[in-house]
Amino acid sequence: MGRKHTFMDRAFGRADYDPNDRGQFVPNLVFVMMSFVSENSCDVYVAIKDECRELDLVARRVDDNLGSGIIISEITSLIESAEFIVCDLSGERPNVYYELGYAHGVGNEPEDVLLLAKDGTNVHFDVSPFRVQHYQAAEDLRKIVSSNLTEMIRVTRSR
Repeated sequence: MGRKHTFMDRAFGRADYDPNDRGQFVPNLVFVMMSFVSENSCDVYVAIKDECRELDLVARRVDDNLGSGIIISEITSLIESAEFIVCDLSGERPNVYYELGYAHGVGNEPEDVLLLAKDGTNVHFDVSPFRVQHYQAAEDLRKIVSSNLTEMIRVTRSR
């Protein structure tokens, strides 16, 4: 997101927080952080991609990239350049938590990040204070993604 302040500067009212710093990003790009190996991960990603497409957004996961690039470099680049981030904490994968922490560290605001988890997911201590949208099935997920991204677009683009 390329802001000079971080998520925590805003959350804790630190002097570095600048409400006028919109950051630099690729408009309409949504980076999706999620487990690739959890049950139904393919259905989850398809649901997210479909709902993004309906809103004229382009959803990308790092495994959409071609070739044999350095994956962590591609992940950090997508985190830094995406207008929005959708993070599915289902499967409790450490890499997803790492990526979310990085996203907060480079300046993504709460209105830029949608946190999701399948019902029954144990959301770990560091992330449990954040608002996480829980879903049971792909249809629930579609409604959550659509309504939240619609509102995120309205809020962030009206600044």
